[in-house]
Amino acid sequence: MSSSSLTFRFIIILSCLTILNMTFIGLSWHQKSRQILACTVDSVIDGAAKYIRQNGALSFEDTLPESCRKLEEKVDTLESFNNAIKDIFKSCTISKANRLAKIHDSYPVITLFTTWTPDVSKDRLHTLTLQNWANLSPKIQVVVFTNSSDDKKLAKLFGAKTLPILRHGGGGAPVLKWMFQTVMKKYNTSKLFGYVNADIMFTKKLTHTLEGILNIKDMSKPIFLVGRRVNVDVNILLNATDLFSNLEKISKENGVLFGANAEDYFITNAAFPWEEIVDVVIGRLAYDNWIVGHVICGMNIDVIDLTETVLAVHQTTKKGGNYEGFKNKHAHYNNALFKKLKIIPIFDTGFTICSQELTKYNLCDDIQVIKRETFWEKCKCPTKVLF
Repeated sequence: MSSSSLTFRFIIILSCLTILNMTFIGLSWHQKSRQILACTVDSVIDGAAKYIRQNGALSFEDTLPESCRKLEEKVDTLESFNNAIKDIFKSCTISKANRLAKIHDSYPVITLFTTWTPDVSKDRLHTLTLQNWANLSPKIQVVVFTNSSDDKKLAKLFGAKTLPILRHGGGGAPVLKWMFQTVMKKYNTSKLFGYVNADIMFTKKLTHTLEGILNIKDMSKPIFLVGRRVNVDVNILLNATDLFSNLEKISKENGVLFGANAEDYFITNAAFPWEEIVDVVIGRLAYDNWIVGHVICGMNIDVIDLTETVLAVHQTTKKGGNYEGFKNKHAHYNNALFKKLKIIPIFDTGFTICSQELTKYNLCDDIQVIKRETFWEKCKCPTKVLF
């Protein structure tokens, strides 16, 4: 093809684009001159929200801008929308009635337990945690494992029970399964049992989520619950006014969702077979991801990720920070235990994003447990279980 032919085609294409561009600008200017905005998805959503807030007292057309009022020709569409809204209201009413009928009038819903290494510099942090958990009473009861008389006094100030640490390793760190078994035996009226790191705070979403799960799941079968945390500078939390009521707002404004490999709490029911877990200790590397991966791949028990419905706020300090376990001289105690037991752990399968199920709020503000549809590529269990 000659260069003159190419030039001619280029001029034609450029001319067409120029005409289209001028036409578009002209139409836009014409619309603006008439002060008529185009109908957008946002304007329809805003109208639908207004329609719902008015409980349908206004017609749907009246909630929309003029540019979107073309529903008179689509009666079937409008009727379908109205019926869908009515179905939601009906569903929520039934759901609320069922929820009230299933209210758990016997408490606690969960026994939360924790432990920490005696450290005067962290007394304010532990006090904040105990104050926070006390606000969730009577739906939760708290147990602190400690051999320190000062920490026993601190715990009891906030109504927490205390138990001595009798099984430990790695420089005095308690054995996780022993703590679970001890609490499950001593406080067997509780419906759920959970270990939580001593720098984690919650809102009422914790008990709301757990009560939802109790209504959904068969408690004769084992369940295992985990979730991610949100990091917030402890100084912001210490200086906050009415911290418990404002915790969610403070976290939204100042918090950062931490990695899926960090798991600061584990919750199970009485049916969970803790006897099948080896004697890993808390506060040292490798125990959290190993347990979750073992539950998923070695025990074939569904793990539920609570991240989307439970706010777990981590009091982040410069001293402890987000990688405190790496700094301990006994950091690799659990890895040495795996080697001794000839266990080859694969930690990637134990991330929260590898859980088979997760919790969500539906339109009725109810908790739903749904199957996870997409997985991280490293979540796949090995064909030969190495646990």
